[in-house]
Amino acid sequence: MIREAKSSILAVICVGLVGFLVAAAGHMAAGRDSAKVDKMIRQMLAARENQEQIPYLTATYGSFSMAEAYDIQAALAKRLTGTLGNVAGYKVAYASKAAQEQFGVDEPAAAPLFSLGRLPSGSQLPAGEIMEITLETEVAFTIGRPITRPLKSVNELKSCVKWVHPAFDIGDYRFTSGEGKPTPQDMIASGVGAHYYTLGPAAAPDSLDVDAVNLKLARNDRMIVESAATNVMGSPWNSLLWLANHLIKQGGGLNPGDIVLTGTAAPAYKAKTANMKGSYEGDCGALGKVTLTIY
Repeated sequence: MIREAKSSILAVICVGLVGFLVAAAGHMAAGRDSAKVDKMIRQMLAARENQEQIPYLTATYGSFSMAEAYDIQAALAKRLTGTLGNVAGYKVAYASKAAQEQFGVDEPAAAPLFSLGRLPSGSQLPAGEIMEITLETEVAFTIGRPITRPLKSVNELKSCVKWVHPAFDIGDYRFTSGEGKPTPQDMIASGVGAHYYTLGPAAAPDSLDVDAVNLKLARNDRMIVESAATNVMGSPWNSLLWLANHLIKQGGGLNPGDIVLTGTAAPAYKAKTANMKGSYEGDCGALGKVTLTIY
């Protein structure tokens, strides 16, 4: 009996010790991850302040999951609100099957836009404000009613939208070029290039067929690229629906006044600071135009 009791006590102690060691290891790992994320955030903030591109995060800090990439993005966004203003909406990236296949993902990606990043159409922007531009003509929406629960269809979504606009996504590529291809995790953690954005005239969503729009981008009156709006997930409405449900899944949502850039299927216009100067026009047909001059 005594021997059996001692064995039982020893077993309990061993189980407890193993549990303690596992928990301690978990806390230590979490501490290491927290320190690594803090280093990433500080590096990305310093690079923005100094207008410098950096190596891919995964090359410097090792691989991390998509969920971790969004956690890093959220931590970065929280710090950026101090200089860029409040989150004013979101951009959707990888909005076409071609882009998803290129980067090996099966859904789009998203990142916040900030209030001080919005430029009026017709603005003049110094080239030194951007390291490596990624410019796209897109369809944008302004939210009119809160979206706080999952939506099943575009028809359900449309009643929550106040305006639709032609738009420019004026992105800035954050990584050193010529080092292969960034992973989706690199792009998501750094904000998928979100920087400036411009909205054109507002139209009521039921006043035109958004899916009939062609997205055109011209530089100095020369057409660069053109693609159908339906190349964006079949419809820009589908892109907005994906984003709303994505944010809700993460514990967030969309609020009245939020801006959503729905992405493009056409390759972005990319240029370094020395070569990006010029006059740009985004033409969305019946939806209107948006313009920007970089000098």
